[in-house]
Amino acid sequence: MTVVGSAGDFLSSRTWLWAPALYIVGLIVMNVLSIPLATDTMPDDCPENSGNCDHRQITLNVSDEELHQAMEEWVDTRGFTTTFSEGHIVDRTLFLQFPDDVTYDNKCGYVEVHSQSRIGGADFGVNSDRLDDLEDFLDSFNFETTCQ
Repeated sequence: MTVVGSAGDFLSSRTWLWAPALYIVGLIVMNVLSIPLATDTMPDDCPENSGNCDHRQITLNVSDEELHQAMEEWVDTRGFTTTFSEGHIVDRTLFLQFPDDVTYDNKCGYVEVHSQSRIGGADFGVNSDRLDDLEDFLDSFNFETTCQ
């Protein structure tokens, strides 16, 4: 009986070594190309018929400083690829690392939040799930100050 190919032949061919390199190169190219698509300002709402966006208001009376602190703590729970700056968070999907922008603004009585994918026309509910998670986090956070 003759066996054509074997696991040893595949491993010795080293073609499988290119897979991680191609994955990393793809991530770098995607992220560099998505930089101009980033948003730093709070959009008024999601575009009509948008499949990659969620915009809502969360009832919350808290000072700006404490809101920023809470948002930074929420970012720390998200994962190692999420970045924070006041008013703007970049949250990345786990495997493919697609960048999604989360912007927030304290309106003294409510916090306006917006989550939108930079790439693609559909997010499969990721942005809504993200804002649900954020809302749950803020509801359970122990705020000590109010908006002045």
